[in-house]
Amino acid sequence: MKILIYGAGVIGCELAHELCKGKNDVTILARGNWKRSIDQKGLVIRHYGQLHTTKDSVKTIEELKMDDKYDLIFVTMQYNQMLDVLPQIAKNVSRYIVLVGNNMTPSYCQQQIRNQSDVQKEVAFGFQGTGGYRKSGKVISMHSLHVEMTIGGLMDHLTSNFQNSILTAFESTGYKLTWEQNMEGWLLSHAAHILPTAYLCYSLDCHLRRASKEQIRLAVDGVAEAHRMLKKLEYPIRPEGEEETYQEKRKKQKSLYWMVKTPAGKYVISTHCAHAVAEMTALDQKFEELKQKAGVSMPAWDKLRAGAATIMGNG
Repeated sequence: MKILIYGAGVIGCELAHELCKGKNDVTILARGNWKRSIDQKGLVIRHYGQLHTTKDSVKTIEELKMDDKYDLIFVTMQYNQMLDVLPQIAKNVSRYIVLVGNNMTPSYCQQQIRNQSDVQKEVAFGFQGTGGYRKSGKVISMHSLHVEMTIGGLMDHLTSNFQNSILTAFESTGYKLTWEQNMEGWLLSHAAHILPTAYLCYSLDCHLRRASKEQIRLAVDGVAEAHRMLKKLEYPIRPEGEEETYQEKRKKQKSLYWMVKTPAGKYVISTHCAHAVAEMTALDQKFEELKQKAGVSMPAWDKLRAGAATIMGNG
């Protein structure tokens, strides 16, 4: 299959590497020094947990033209950047689009792509469980044994042709797909999950390992408050069992505490927050709009958010 990865950050590069394992013609949209590095040295990824390095030969482009046709386009941008490229994605002739990553306005994104396009577009949403950073011409990628993506339609199933195209792309890759019918609920629930930890991270100058047990308890309380807020607005809490996990606070506090003390906390949370202040700020602003609409009290959330005001400017 002919596939474009629109975005050459950690998520996009890991996705390109995985898709190269299948029978795919993979192209990455990259720019500047990073594009030149991929062109000259290949796509080099150090897989942190697996203790090995891979190198793939991948084509690159600097610009997506209207008539560049791909079987699938995966947009792997930070949320604030993704909003800026929606018109370009809409005007391109390719039919199947997967928006990968944090997203507080998936309904708006789908509407913008469809309304601005001259061809019939189908849009899916995905979230890939990968963290890391770029350094010295290579990606340092942290992920589980099998890289995973939760993927699906906004509030319904994908068409069989679209789903089959995605399945074909990942044949022979070892990549794990988890299908989700309501990605709007999933993405908002995910924002409820990550923002309290991001607030805590910023209050600690992105040194999350300094977090105390009391601060972790506050973050868990903040997520539980956010779940109640989303439910009031009639958004489902996804995935199944997520809400119950945060109601059993002692168990969740313990697992979150140990996570922030490990390299996973450093590379998946702290490093991302340090390099994604604009994205976290955009997510925060949209979440605050929902909070104001719901008109609910969220004291733990507000306390955490106030601690991040210096960096996020959300005071």
